[in-house]
Amino acid sequence: MIEQPERTIFSVKRLMGKSYRDIEEHKEFFSYHIIDDETESLVKIEIGDHFYNPVELSGHILKYLKSRIEKFLKTTVTRAVITVPAYFNDAQRQATRDAGKLAGLDVLRIVNEPTAASLAYGIDQNTQTAQTIAVYDLGGGTFDISILRLEQGIYEVLSTSGDTFLGGDDIDRSIVNFWLTNHDIEESIIKDNRNRQKLRLLAERAKRHLTYETSFEGDFNGTPLQLDREELETICKPIVQKTLFACQKALQDAGIKASQLDHVVLVGGSTRIPYLKMKLVAFLVKK
Repeated sequence: MIEQPERTIFSVKRLMGKSYRDIEEHKEFFSYHIIDDETESLVKIEIGDHFYNPVELSGHILKYLKSRIEKFLKTTVTRAVITVPAYFNDAQRQATRDAGKLAGLDVLRIVNEPTAASLAYGIDQNTQTAQTIAVYDLGGGTFDISILRLEQGIYEVLSTSGDTFLGGDDIDRSIVNFWLTNHDIEESIIKDNRNRQKLRLLAERAKRHLTYETSFEGDFNGTPLQLDREELETICKPIVQKTLFACQKALQDAGIKASQLDHVVLVGGSTRIPYLKMKLVAFLVKK
């Protein structure tokens, strides 16, 4: 990420099923080169002399996961169930199936991530009465909120809302902007891709540190950088607010109030942020 940022691919999930025009306004977020081929086809990423689309890259990820699982289970894996965001359209779901095939997997089913999360928490076990569940999923690159109805072992998605370009990566970028505003870091230094990624990784480390501590101190090329939890809360506020607007929309679309929820399931590393938990409890949990 630091030594060869132009050859290091991250947040590829944001590109699934997207054309260049879909992500053009966000292209500065990526350190690698996304090709504008002036068509509505899937985006292409240039790495050296090679070009990749998101399906091929996801296939590489799944192939690696397959090898990890086979090593752990000490047996060959040929079939899989793959999860996707509930808001994924047919093209994105098909792209995920294609990625599984590229990895040598027979994809038995594509399951919505909120349903998978509820199953993982065992909410479907021993439920005699119908349950209404909110699954709040804020990962590194994407956010979605889904309202589910569970009755007699059957899950129904009542509504879903979210943002395919909202996640922990955006919090990291906001921390970087905060440091650039409040510290004497020359703009020419940040224009170097390696320095920009180095600072972004430091911001991610600060965010994680402040989950458990109240202050963070780091160093960027000899410049001391600090961040405390109160400052992080101010930085996170607009991003958290966007997710709460989506939560409100999901509740309205489902035709229910927050007080009618039986369970709230948190998914994704970004939900560990104390400020986010506090705001979400105030908004979603029964009063």
